[in-house]
Amino acid sequence: MKKENWILVILVVSLFGNAALFMDRIRVNRNEDLKYELLNAYIQRDLVQLEETIQYQQDNQWENETLVTQKLDDTIDSIILHSGMETDRDKEDILMKLYDYMNEYKVSDGTFDVSLNDKQRADYIQLSQKLRSNGWNSSVGYDKSWDSFASKVNEFVGES
Repeated sequence: MKKENWILVILVVSLFGNAALFMDRIRVNRNEDLKYELLNAYIQRDLVQLEETIQYQQDNQWENETLVTQKLDDTIDSIILHSGMETDRDKEDILMKLYDYMNEYKVSDGTFDVSLNDKQRADYIQLSQKLRSNGWNSSVGYDKSWDSFASKVNEFVGES
């Protein structure tokens, strides 16, 4: 085989190799985006449900306070799940800020029968208002992209 033919074969093989690497990179990026969309959706869904649960309990004279603490636990569990699957340190830091903030509202030690005092109820009402004003309520949709989620978390948590 002539030298020019070998060069042509090498170029064709290189082209196919680069195309395969490019397609694999697109697949990896798409899977990463889908992972964030799913995990962000779980957290945001739990935040919306927490806001709704607090509002419902407030409207019904706190007839089942345990539901609020259980929904808070669900939210914290979703945050822990996402954080545990995160490999990017900056993203994990944002999730841990949200975890720390939500964990401040935890009042039970794992028991299922919770009775809130007036200060705890007021704290939950304030949390509900903050969730609602940040766009985490049932009447507002939410963007599942990481950038949008991170921006909302940073705004929600602030540096309080």
